Amino acid sequence: MAAADERPREVGKRDLPLSGGRTLRVTEYANGSIRIAVRTGSPYVITSLEQIDNEAVLRISPGREGSNAHKNWVQDHGADDGEGS
Repeated sequence: MAAADERPREVGKRDLPLSGGRTLRVTEYANGSIRIAVRTGSPYVITSLEQIDNEAVLRISPGREGSNAHKNWVQDHGADDGEGS
């Protein structure tokens, strides 16, 4: 096991192609942690992070939306989730 000031050993890496030329990269480490990266030209911001039962749910949105990213997600995608007005 790595010391507290050492980077944990990488044990696996997977790339998942997304639309628009984006790629989601998930890296797994020996200490059980994971790193998630969206490989694209646009920065992303965290719009929500929830603990639901035994799952950690992370939602991210393109950073060009700034501090309104969480509002835009609801407006743009709410109808797709069955939450439309």
